[in-house]
Amino acid sequence: MDEMPALFDKVLKAIARYQKKYTRELLIIIILVTILLGTGLKDMTINSDVRSEMPRDHPIFKLNDKINDKFGGQDTVVIAVKIDESVNSKKAVRDIRDSRVIESLLFLDESLKDESMVQSVTSPASFFRSMDEISDDDVSQVIEKNPAIEKFFSRDYRMTLMYVSADIGADDAKIQSFIDIVHEKIDYTPKPPGIKFGITGSPVLRVSIFDLLKSDALTTLLIAAGIILVLLFVMEKSYTRGLLIFIPLSLGLIWTVGTLGWLGIPLSIATVCLSSMILGLGVEYGVFMVTRYKEERDKGRSQSDSLETTVHGIGTAIIGSGLTTIVGFGVLSFSSVPMMQHLGQSLALGIFYSFMAALFANPVLMMLEEDFEHHRTEKLLKMFAAKREEHMRRPR
Repeated sequence: MDEMPALFDKVLKAIARYQKKYTRELLIIIILVTILLGTGLKDMTINSDVRSEMPRDHPIFKLNDKINDKFGGQDTVVIAVKIDESVNSKKAVRDIRDSRVIESLLFLDESLKDESMVQSVTSPASFFRSMDEISDDDVSQVIEKNPAIEKFFSRDYRMTLMYVSADIGADDAKIQSFIDIVHEKIDYTPKPPGIKFGITGSPVLRVSIFDLLKSDALTTLLIAAGIILVLLFVMEKSYTRGLLIFIPLSLGLIWTVGTLGWLGIPLSIATVCLSSMILGLGVEYGVFMVTRYKEERDKGRSQSDSLETTVHGIGTAIIGSGLTTIVGFGVLSFSSVPMMQHLGQSLALGIFYSFMAALFANPVLMMLEEDFEHHRTEKLLKMFAAKREEHMRRPR
């Protein structure tokens, strides 16, 4: 049993020696890995369809899929026509049962039915399709003869609804295209003064969710990155050491999201803030590496000894911490809900890349930064020494 820890210690010490000896070569490998995995970023997508993140083998979802297969899957866009209180005109509509509103709905009804994706259009106008001209008296008579029409009106008669059923599918671009068509038809429809149109329904909500997810993913990432970077500068009391921690952390994030792109795993409602979570969870690994190395160097130890102590001592800790965190998130893979599975898998992958970046990229960057600083200091000292000699040769 004692052989395994000893072997593990030897491996970590060997890694430290290779990092010291082949620093630039390892930097090239890190850059190539980042480029390779980073190309997956272009394939990263955001899935706003909550249904695809649900357990499809559950009896309820199976029944729903069977119904859609037998009767056709439909998405319904709801067009709401409301009284616009801001319009102050004698000709403005004040009752949604106004014949001018019905005529406007009829025009929109015919316009939408011409679209190939539209399967049906239902509204109060459906009861007036056989009429050439419509008066307020005609509206009253039709409502009196057809009580079912009342379900399209609000109780205070200030709003009416039009239901547009279409087989749009799950493609977000296709959904957006259909919504744009509906908006275009509404804009083209003649409207009496005093009413306004609005649209909602599951396809519209999906597009809205999609836009919010994209916005939130970027916003949370920028805020998290900014706050973490500032905290690193403050805690480390050095811009250089702060960047030495943050750059490998960013590499781990790029590797994670790029890998998800390569694997075709989209971001969803559950994983949209994945980037900020990985930054927050993975930053500690770099902090441990950089801080321990600085402590060893402050003791007057050489680069090789300091690096070996850091990679061996801290490497053991972050690998143990990382693996236990990966197991914790990885267990979510056994969830029956795909949304939870993807969340656990994505976070586990992010933690893995974070401690790998800390273990391999951090030491390389620390070596390169220290070598650069050493050569720069040597150059400055030589320059100042030459200036001092010149100064001493000039008597006052």
